[in-house]
Amino acid sequence: MSTHPAPLTPKKSGQEFERIIDTLNEQFSLALPNPKVLSPGANKDVETPQWRCYRLLQRLYYHRKVVNLNQVLNNFEEWVCSRNASDAVVMWARQDGLPATARAGPGLGQVKGILDAQQRSPERVKMPLKRRLSMSNGEESLDEFQTAPNSPEKGSDGPELDDSNKSAKTLDVLNSAPAFIERLAAASSKSIRYDAVPATQNGANFSFSTFTADTSPYVLEFHTQKFQRSFNSTVTFATEAITEDSGSTYDDSVADHILSEATLSKDFTSSSNSFEVPRYSAKGEIVTELLQSGPFSLDHPFPAWVPLFYRYELERIGRAWDVPLNLMLVGRSTTLNYNEFWSCIERHGQRDGKPIPEKTTRKAWDAACGGTFKTDKQSEVVVLTGDLDWCSKSEPGVLKLKLKPLKTERSCRFHRRYGSDRFLSLTLPAPTRPPKHLRLPSHPALLRESIALWLTQNPHKCLGRTWRPFYVEEVKQKRKIKAEPRFRVDFFAIDGIDFVGRFDEPSHRLSAKNESADSHTPMSLGSLLEWHLSPQTNIGQTNLKLFQRMSLGLSKTFATAVLKPEQVFYLRDDPNHRVMNDGCALMSRQLANQICDSLGISGNTPSAFQGRIAGAKGLWMVDRHRSQIGGVDDDVWIQISDSQLKINPHPREWKDPVDEEKLTFEVVKWSKPPHPVDLNIQLLAILDHGGHVKDYIADLARFGIQSVARDFEEVFRTNSPILCRSLAQKIRPTSDSGAGFMAQSMRRLEQWTTDDVEAIIRFSEAGFAPRDFFPLRRRLGKCLRSMLERYVEELRIEVPLSTYAFCIADPYGALKEDEVHFGLSNNWRDDRGHFEDNLLDGIDVLVGRLPAHLPSDIQRRKAVWKPELRHFKDVIVFPTTGETPLADMLSGGDYDGDTPWICWDQNIVRNFYNSQPPNQDESYPPDHFGLTKHSVPMSEIQSMGEFLESSFTFNLTLSNLGRCTVEHEKLSYDESIDSPSAKELSVLLSHLVDGRKAGVHLSEAAWQQYRKKISPRARELPAYKNTTRKKKPNNIIDYIRFVVSLNERNEVLTKLQETFPEAEHARTRDPDLVQPWNETEKKAEKSQPVRAALKTITRDIKDLKHRWDRSLQGGGTSFSPLALEAAEQARAIPPPTSGDDPIIQVWKHSQSEWLELLASYTYKIYPVSSFVLHAFGEYLCQIKSKALPSRTVSNEILACYRVNQKVIARLQVQDGGKEEDEDEGDEYEGHEAIEAMMYGTAGVGGYYDPDDQMSVE
Repeated sequence: MSTHPAPLTPKKSGQEFERIIDTLNEQFSLALPNPKVLSPGANKDVETPQWRCYRLLQRLYYHRKVVNLNQVLNNFEEWVCSRNASDAVVMWARQDGLPATARAGPGLGQVKGILDAQQRSPERVKMPLKRRLSMSNGEESLDEFQTAPNSPEKGSDGPELDDSNKSAKTLDVLNSAPAFIERLAAASSKSIRYDAVPATQNGANFSFSTFTADTSPYVLEFHTQKFQRSFNSTVTFATEAITEDSGSTYDDSVADHILSEATLSKDFTSSSNSFEVPRYSAKGEIVTELLQSGPFSLDHPFPAWVPLFYRYELERIGRAWDVPLNLMLVGRSTTLNYNEFWSCIERHGQRDGKPIPEKTTRKAWDAACGGTFKTDKQSEVVVLTGDLDWCSKSEPGVLKLKLKPLKTERSCRFHRRYGSDRFLSLTLPAPTRPPKHLRLPSHPALLRESIALWLTQNPHKCLGRTWRPFYVEEVKQKRKIKAEPRFRVDFFAIDGIDFVGRFDEPSHRLSAKNESADSHTPMSLGSLLEWHLSPQTNIGQTNLKLFQRMSLGLSKTFATAVLKPEQVFYLRDDPNHRVMNDGCALMSRQLANQICDSLGISGNTPSAFQGRIAGAKGLWMVDRHRSQIGGVDDDVWIQISDSQLKINPHPREWKDPVDEEKLTFEVVKWSKPPHPVDLNIQLLAILDHGGHVKDYIADLARFGIQSVARDFEEVFRTNSPILCRSLAQKIRPTSDSGAGFMAQSMRRLEQWTTDDVEAIIRFSEAGFAPRDFFPLRRRLGKCLRSMLERYVEELRIEVPLSTYAFCIADPYGALKEDEVHFGLSNNWRDDRGHFEDNLLDGIDVLVGRLPAHLPSDIQRRKAVWKPELRHFKDVIVFPTTGETPLADMLSGGDYDGDTPWICWDQNIVRNFYNSQPPNQDESYPPDHFGLTKHSVPMSEIQSMGEFLESSFTFNLTLSNLGRCTVEHEKLSYDESIDSPSAKELSVLLSHLVDGRKAGVHLSEAAWQQYRKKISPRARELPAYKNTTRKKKPNNIIDYIRFVVSLNERNEVLTKLQETFPEAEHARTRDPDLVQPWNETEKKAEKSQPVRAALKTITRDIKDLKHRWDRSLQGGGTSFSPLALEAAEQARAIPPPTSGDDPIIQVWKHSQSEWLELLASYTYKIYPVSSFVLHAFGEYLCQIKSKALPSRTVSNEILACYRVNQKVIARLQVQDGGKEEDEDEGDEYEGHEAIEAMMYGTAGVGGYYDPDDQMSVE
């Protein structure tokens, strides 16, 4: 027998050993623990077959001079290959999602047997494999590692080789350096992906339902090697700091992880006294920490009979108080009464003086209490939300969970089909921006990858349910507040203590419709993804693009009309021409009427609806009357174009039974009468480049500031609460649309003291005079200064003849290439008398779209009126003739809901000249900027676990879009918006805008390298965002801000302060407010018990006021917990319990009378302190309103009210004519803020600094 030297590895590499484990798991689905996922140190006492095999492999690997591990593993592979092709082992190599305990059966016993034998006698490797298996530990020992009935028999199902042939074959395989061993030891490659499954099987009958996930909290799925191409090799952005032969993933000490000689067999220790074992990967340590001390590691003691919403509130409060959950539920009964529950919480034995967390609204409580988590409003549900935050350095773990109060919001498709209580939405801090004690500078991607692995490869227990995450996206900051970036992770409950039936993952069943919160049936995450994404039909898409399509099921929408497959028509794209209607199609007028009925829209039918249906999204135009598309006028139909269809197949191809939730037309927005808007700073730079507009824009800026000052001056002059209330509506326009409007209004009404505008409204409605009542005068002054500050800092410049509106593509081909059509449903009147009409015809207009970076992002076109398009109102129609869609010319827009800026002010339009879009030579490809592509065809994705982990890991990166936008702003300021470098950088921005969907990423190194190219020296922010920099008089933004707006603001503030001094009535007390106390003091002169009660009041109020003052020392605010607690305790001062005086009896039985007395005294002695408003603001208003004719109105009704500006105008001219019963024409619908510029429009400090040198990876 020939002897060949065994292949030796010069250096024992921890990374190589991890790859061996990965490959064994992928090739044979053994579910062996991997040190980069599970820490061996933390599991040293676990005695499962998987861990025992792992430890034997470890010893063999690090003692290779005595034992050739390659030869051992080849023998095992030989045994597998000898099995019949239909053996379950081959199939299970693809079924990653099966529970690891089930997958471990085939082959695990054989591996254990071989390794045990090698540990005892390395020479036994020379024996034939079949004989060794029969000798190793006996049949009873092998049974321990087999899972009937899937485990293979010890004998082969196919033809057997005799011992001599098998032995020879083993040596031949070893001598020929088989590919299997090469793959085990091969270094990872960014251009090569190893598939354990033959290529011919890739993508065959792909289904998420096939790849289910284990629900055991102790078992992880291992897919890492499979991700070498799909993610880990291409999306791991960490720079390798340690070379391959270092023997360790990190250069930390390995002393804590070297195996003791006592753990080795005598055969091993006799040959070598010590050998090198690497420190286990930090990824495994992070995941272990997240599992053992993470946000989902709390035991849930509440029984199933406790309703979900009740468990939610108890766990939310218990987490906030840091109290073990088993101490939160007292007794064996629960109260469903809102007031009783919170009363119990206030008296809870575990409170120990801790503040009560924010209360759930009564509306959300009542809806959840009903079991459906639905309110009585259309498409409104109760949702479960929370925040994951970093643990502090002194706290164990990495992340901690804080549940938010139950709240109501607009529902989504998933909520309506499976119940909103089955979904949990948590925000997560950006893993790329951890606190200092969690940063890994040499491996910045490690924490992000670990969190993605922990999230996607484990079930998570919370609220008595088992959750699996299925989507993540970066949270869009709606307001310009300074906040760290966060991500939102959505979870689906697959099982729970209150679920009905046994969880059976491979069953692929869907839960029934309209299940209540206490009667859900278990359902796998794979079934949910299969229901929504149809992966087999979408096998041609990439993983990252298909992942983004999950958002269709999560979009907050109104559910309206339900269609049938035969009512959905194809709208094919012309294969020989560029798509000119990307994102929009037609719907029948009858369908639009049904949608209006569902939404409660009366009056004119909107011209367009932005929505979702089936796998499509976009904008649907309402077809004209007597259309020929659907046959007859009363037909219900809708088109879905190829560009709108994001998830195949087209509904026309669906077969019964059809889930009606998927064929419900879901409305996001609809077209409405537009209104004048402010000029965005990005558009301002382009307008200045396209023509001379500086002087006219300066006049508009002055006029805007003067208009604001005039409104406040009129309120102070008249001292009228009515005009003050009207002014508040101008400051915060009402809007009866938009997500969560009513809920937001209700919250503001209930917490009005914390909001200046709501305080102005409440004081005005109570009847306080704006000039005489100092708290109101002070709030008005703050609002005025804040508004004027925004006019300066944000360059708020209203252009009266400009607006935003949906753009649609001309479906009839009526417009020429340089024409647009814009008709209005109402007459548009400019207060300055420049325009009054309901359509634009025969004049030039400007159209632009945000974000706008190129000079060509604003285009001048001719507005014409076409009779074929007359039914399109409040939308602008772009042509479908020509070679390039107009929407695409405007910073790469389309027609799926874009709202371009439209301007027909001829003082601006006539001076503007078009710039041409970049030519072919200026359209740089992604690799020009160092962008790397990380998306993989779905045909190469092997499992749901791989799909989710690769998508989560990629989408948890921060985009470089913010940095590039800031750099473009600096570059344009230093050079010009038309400079070659600025235009080149604009192309990069266009690549990054859709980077999530396209799967492209600009790495930290690539960005730093490219920025050095375009900015060899670090550039400063423009002067209008960096006041320490020298101003540029020729720059229109600097000129407007520093020369025009700043001077105008200072002038109007000085004038108003001189005319109406703010402190004029600071010490004047409102006589109506002090009257209750003064009258009681007079009565107390004749009653000792009343005098004693008043004395107690003065003592308690003074003590609480001192506590309030102390809480504000050192930079505290009136909203700090200590300050609010002082205000709360002031309201909790109890009335006297003894005494027969009639006044005391009134106080004992009338809480309002008692609280009004407390409010009156507190106001009398502290009239200018904010303490009185936070403690008794509402009761002061009640005292004031009692002095005037008034009536009580509920907050829900009040939230619907708005001031009629026509009545206000008549009051101002003292016109006592009869009020007209008509809709007021000045209703301000309120336009959603255009935040496309992201960082460019924010003032200094408005956002976290996107260029703070922290890695985005």
